[in-house]
Amino acid sequence: MAGTRILLVDNGSYEPAATLALRGLAQEVGKLIGHPVHPVSTMHSTKIDPALLGGVPAVIFEDAVRLAKLDGIDELVVLPLFIGPSRAITEYLPKVFADAQPGKMKLRIREPLFGDAGAELTSMLIDNLKSTGWTKGSGTVLLCDHGSPILEVTVCRNSLATQLRNQLSLEDGELIGCSMERREGPEYAFNEPLLQNALGLTKLKGDTVILMLFLLPGRHAGSDGDVATIAKEHAPADIQSWKISPLLGTHPLLPQVLAARFADKRLELSAKQETILIVLLALFLPITLGYILPTNIGQSSSGRTLVSISSGIILWAIAFFYSRSKRRK
Repeated sequence: MAGTRILLVDNGSYEPAATLALRGLAQEVGKLIGHPVHPVSTMHSTKIDPALLGGVPAVIFEDAVRLAKLDGIDELVVLPLFIGPSRAITEYLPKVFADAQPGKMKLRIREPLFGDAGAELTSMLIDNLKSTGWTKGSGTVLLCDHGSPILEVTVCRNSLATQLRNQLSLEDGELIGCSMERREGPEYAFNEPLLQNALGLTKLKGDTVILMLFLLPGRHAGSDGDVATIAKEHAPADIQSWKISPLLGTHPLLPQVLAARFADKRLELSAKQETILIVLLALFLPITLGYILPTNIGQSSSGRTLVSISSGIILWAIAFFYSRSKRRK
């Protein structure tokens, strides 16, 4: 086997600018961690004419897995270029990997960018907001993401909105979380308000800043993309002007955040280490319990049975929760 291959994976776009930006970001992350990082999309990008990509075709995850298998790669580590736990990384990537019949090759998916609490993203968003010339009281801020069918992704956006309000000392009406679009049906109402409606909710007269919770340029987030079009068509007349912040993918801190995701190897053990750990637990846990339990229990027949059963339960619990933690990776 040939070790580990690192993939920086985004959702994918039909726009060449998105793939080119992904490649540049992968190079920056690679310099920081000292290993090559391969830019890969979940889908879409292979439809782009390679002539628009410097003659190098884009790569999607399915093809990246197939190539890794041919190359005898031992492990794929995915750095997700996603804000929250999108189904693309929680369901689609594992399914594509399994369908490829990878054999002994492992797949490890690192945390999305929101991570444990989103502190890094909050700092980056504040920088991008201030880069537009915004100051407190100058106008309303609309924190805008794409809109997701997954509640957990929208929870990430709303948490970021709360953190931004707290750090910038803003009221709810001064910073509003919103979605560019949403699916039909009341079950997706958690995406509300939509950007087109949020533009009418602005309480502060002056400049409105659309703070982009988007990573790379494309059909939605480009200079003439859907977000800009919605702003042009739905901004009320009493808004003096509206501005769109830079994308998160352009922030200089992003490569460092991704490099930190790669370095996070908590709870990762080799198969040999896992076996040794279980054997040691099996040997020493009953002995330890025997010392902890009262003497009359530890030495009696029923006491020994209790120790054995307790040991088995504890071992099973350790193995169960450990395996769950690895699957989440």
